[in-house]
Amino acid sequence: MTNSRICTASGLAVSVIQLSPLIVIFLIPLTIGIGLDIFELFGEAPFALALCAPLAFVLLRRFSPRALAHPLAAL
Repeated sequence: MTNSRICTASGLAVSVIQLSPLIVIFLIPLTIGIGLDIFELFGEAPFALALCAPLAFVLLRRFSPRALAHPLAAL
């Protein structure tokens, strides 16, 4: 009984390994399409905010009163 379980698990593992490149190839355009649909649906402002938010957080942390009082605290 354990031999059939090992063979089944090995067969499924080989199938997953062989199909993974195809899944990645088809998921990349799908993800880009979904992203463009969301961009078209909600507009440019949220997208620009999402791109600029990390920069704003870094600048706010760097120039916060705590960071200016203790220069090593912002690192």
